[in-house]
Order: sequence, then C-alpha cells, then structure tokens
Amino acid sequence: MITTAIILWILVAATATFWVYASLIEPQRVCVRQIDVPLPNLPEALVGLRIAHLSDLHCACHRRDDSVTNGAIAETLRQAPDLVAITGDLSNGFRYANCAAERLDELSARYGVYAVLGNHDWNCTLETYLFGSRKPDPTVQDWEQSLSQTEIQLLENKSCLLTLKGQTVAIVGVGDPSCGRDDIETALKEIGPADLKIMLAHSPDAIDLPRADWADLLLAGHTHGGQCRLPGLGSPWAPVWRLRRRSSGLMRSGQTVIHVSRGIGAGLDARFLCPAEVCILTLRQGVAEQIPNAELRDRANIKPGEYQRCI
Repeated sequence: MITTAIILWILVAATATFWVYASLIEPQRVCVRQIDVPLPNLPEALVGLRIAHLSDLHCACHRRDDSVTNGAIAETLRQAPDLVAITGDLSNGFRYANCAAERLDELSARYGVYAVLGNHDWNCTLETYLFGSRKPDPTVQDWEQSLSQTEIQLLENKSCLLTLKGQTVAIVGVGDPSCGRDDIETALKEIGPADLKIMLAHSPDAIDLPRADWADLLLAGHTHGGQCRLPGLGSPWAPVWRLRRRSSGLMRSGQTVIHVSRGIGAGLDARFLCPAEVCILTLRQGVAEQIPNAELRDRANIKPGEYQRCI
C-alpha cells in the first residue's frame, strides 16, 4: 500500500513538473542556432553569406508569445545577418496583421527582409473552420498594405533578383501549399538565370511541388518542430502531409538543400525539448549528399558545425 502511494505521488510530481516546464518555461525560451549550409554550386563570392531564418511568429498583441517574438527579433538584429527570410505565419490571423507589422517593423538587413504568408495569415486554420466565424479571406494587397511601412518585401508567388558581390541571387516566394495558395509556376515565371536560387515557402510539403528542385536552398516552417519531442522518438505529430520527420532541421531533396524552422510562436502554449529558434544559416561550398535525405529521415539534433544558446 505504501509502495503504491509512493509510486502514485512520484507520477503526480513528474506530471506536474512536466506541465510547468512544457507550458511555462520552455515556451519562453528562444534558441539561436548557427548552421553551416553546404551548397554544391555556391559561387566563391557568396561563401559566408548569412541568412536569418525566422518562421511562425504568430503575433497577436495580447498573447504572452509576443515577448518571445520581441526577444527573437532583438536577437536577429544582434546577429546582423546579410538578409532575413520569414517563412509564414507572421500573425495569429489577419485581424492581427497590423500588430505583426508593428512587431516586425524593427527588422532590417543589409540585403533586405523577405517573407511569404502562412495558413494563419490567411485565416486558414482548423480552429477557424470549426469554431470561428468565417470572414472574407484577406488578399495579398491587404497584407502588402499592412506591411507597407516595414522593410519586409512580400513574395507571395513572386520573385526578385538581387546582385550581391557581383553575383545574381534569385529569391522566390511560393504561397502556402497547406491551404492551397501555392502557384510555383507563376512564382518562377519571370525569373532568369541566377548564381544562387533561394525559395521560401510556409509548409515543408513545398518540397514535393513540381519544379521545387529549381532551388539551391528551400526554407520552410509551419510545423513548429512538432512542439513536443520525445527522447529517442522525435515528434509524435507534426502538420506535414508526407513525413513527420520533415518537421525540423536540415535535409535535402536531390541537390536542393532544405531547412525547416521550429519557429518562434506556438499554436498551443507548450513546447518540450523543442524550443523556439532563430536560425542563422551560413552558406558554404559543400556536397549535398552529406545531408540526410528529406524523403527518408530528418536529423533534428544539433549537428557538427552548429551551436545553440537560449535567450
């Protein structure tokens, strides 16, 4: 009887500890991850280019997550990247678009800040369909208006060309495939030859889109890394249609290198062994085959050449 009581109390204490950590402590942490990204065809002049990859900020003005967002933005600026890429879910719904613009107004980088929209930005969520009142979907023009006072260039099925250190860099944004906003043909229609080709998309399922292999580097988010990861098992669930192992980390498909961010905010205010992250991607010349294949597995743990610290 006494043994049973002790076991029950241990289980209660362990459950309480897990709940406190997962709901009150880890969601308030933001890790800065420095990641070397090997690209097979990277020009020598672009070696060392640093890209800050942010995703899933879920700005909502009144949520406690906004303090995490503010910390992530401040840390991004301290890292002084060459350019910033945001892969969707700037807000927790279009009604918070102005709030997102206010939060993101500080972001700047030498070669610009680029973003695509995510399913929350389009009000395309399960919660909205089940419990919310359906309002007219926002338009790209609505979002461009909201972001007009920031340095963010919205690339929703659009592209732009930059000249960096004498090299041509193409940045293409593809609409969110998780809610049917993708139009990769339109996004690539006016793009010409480039020395470095970067694609932004919200969901990592963009890997499977026809012509996604156009990109040397594809950046995505959406999954929050699964939010809760179990030792030895990884994430039990993540919102990806194909393989949940695509939920975070560096991977490849053919010669295209992919990075999926764990994001900043959270759909549920809980994270376990999966802290929010600001990722600083440093481009290097290298062989893509050294990176795990996206169709087989995803190593989400820190790899050689990376370090992690939390704010």
